[in-house]
Amino acid sequence: MRGHGFGSRPPGPPRQSEPDATLLGALELLRQRREPYATLQAQIVGETLERFPPLPEGPIVELGAGTGQLREWLPPALRERLIHTDPSDAALRVLRDRSPHARTRVAPAHRLPFDDRSVGAIVGLCVFDALPDAAAARAELRRVLAPGGRFVHFLDMATLLEAPFAKLAASRLVPIPNVFGDPGDHEWPLDIVLLQGAWIEGLLRLSGAVDHPFASELRAYFRSFLAEPFDTNAATSAFKVLASHGDRRRALLGFLELAGRAAFAQGLPAIEPLPFHSGRYLQSVMESAFRGADDFVIELDEIVTRAGWRAPSVLVPTSPAATGSPRYQSLCVGHQRLLEAPPRRLLDASALRLLGDRTAPTSDILIEVGTFVFVARRTG
Repeated sequence: MRGHGFGSRPPGPPRQSEPDATLLGALELLRQRREPYATLQAQIVGETLERFPPLPEGPIVELGAGTGQLREWLPPALRERLIHTDPSDAALRVLRDRSPHARTRVAPAHRLPFDDRSVGAIVGLCVFDALPDAAAARAELRRVLAPGGRFVHFLDMATLLEAPFAKLAASRLVPIPNVFGDPGDHEWPLDIVLLQGAWIEGLLRLSGAVDHPFASELRAYFRSFLAEPFDTNAATSAFKVLASHGDRRRALLGFLELAGRAAFAQGLPAIEPLPFHSGRYLQSVMESAFRGADDFVIELDEIVTRAGWRAPSVLVPTSPAATGSPRYQSLCVGHQRLLEAPPRRLLDASALRLLGDRTAPTSDILIEVGTFVFVARRTG
């Protein structure tokens, strides 16, 4: 019994060009999806900012605040210093409705309304992968942060896929959801695998030999990634539809098994999928932007995990086709698992102790969270 995180974030980068209703609806769905994990997420955020505190002077600025999810996870003392920025005035109005005392400014990340070296810290939640120009954003952070000030970024959802998919298309690599194993068996969820475009083209030439109920739909999917010119939005939308439905994922696996046999019979090489951890793409972008320069030093760059018990009333709704009662639930960089028993690989070392402490029967659900946390400190 599993759910997957694709399609759960508003598309990027320029929020201001989206209809307000679409953006606000997507942000509300995100809020609902995060609700079962909110206590653990607040622990990660609070402990990170205690370990890497803002400077004592100057405001704390949030990039891409949306409707205020990160604000709810921040310690109260830090909320008093917070100024929320976002390109969407509609999102900030919702934030102020929820938190009337919150201070907000309509601004993109590359043009912040603050003086040079005046900001004590900058924080963000699932925002850096939505920026159109990471280098311009980093330059703006350098401008407004006071020496010693920190940029602290949290990623609990899947990386936006438009940018990496465009780069993959240029290399003739076709992404598919990982249907060959459990993505959660890895520290960074192995949510995507890549197929060589040349192999797919050979398969499409022999596509008549593959008798499968979803054959025409899957052939159209592959062609969307091999089309020239490449339509990033269309291909990304097709991927999200395929990844988010269990029946389509199972159909894809069956199709690839049949296709592999047909290809072998025709003398084509075997399928050789390549691993692609989508969360690591954002990690590489952030490392490229901040590492090796003389104005920032990276202090944290890893997935941080927490575990705890929650009552079943806060469980994310499962698929109508799901059976059984979930006893385990996790969210790790966008990959969600809803299981009837704890998995082979747990995210957090404390989860084993929590399980050992519960010797009596209980209806509570073991919850785990894995969030990619990035901290860079502005040098002098």
